[in-house]
Amino acid sequence: MIFIKKHDIHKTLEGGDLHERAIIYFVDAFLEQYRNSHLTMLLSSFMQIHRVIDFNNLEQNYIENILFQMNNEYSNPNRPGQELYFESLLVQLLLFASRKVTETAKTVYSPMNEKITEVIEYCNLHFSKALTLKEVSSMLFISAFHFSRLFKKYTGFNFTEYILTLRIREAQRLLRETSGKVIDIAESVGYMNITHFNRKFKQIAKMSPLEYRKMIRANERK
Repeated sequence: MIFIKKHDIHKTLEGGDLHERAIIYFVDAFLEQYRNSHLTMLLSSFMQIHRVIDFNNLEQNYIENILFQMNNEYSNPNRPGQELYFESLLVQLLLFASRKVTETAKTVYSPMNEKITEVIEYCNLHFSKALTLKEVSSMLFISAFHFSRLFKKYTGFNFTEYILTLRIREAQRLLRETSGKVIDIAESVGYMNITHFNRKFKQIAKMSPLEYRKMIRANERK
């Protein structure tokens, strides 16, 4: 995410065919109810020297879900309480970014950080396989218990949650970008049981796979 303060001169460059950009504008009055430390916290991402924040896949999924909710709400202008709902989503997004800035500033380099990063990259590439905590922890030559604690410390999520979110995030991409059957998409991300997939998808996306695809298609037609 890139945070651009008002009146800053900036230029946006094309990102290529695989690049998708979402831009959010808001005015001061939109957050006028927040004062002092709360407002400072919400706007802290705009006050950094380097106002570019990197997120891991799990965090990206959380952000994308907020953006989809914003887009869906924008496509239905007659919903009651729309401005309030937009405000709540914006606050979630700004608070999430602010916490990330704070956590990143506290991160201290150690060889284990680098090893955990390697493991995360491995999970990012092989999430559709039947990965186990024991198997992945063996890559670091440490116990599953110790690895679980480290993984939670560095990512904020336990191992099972992380794999689940990677799978559902890829399923969301396939539902957006292909016309494949839900059962085939479920299998491609590691779920042989469609009922189990539907339940896990709804746990993350707050809607069923078919509802998600219907929402995407409806937004594309507008």
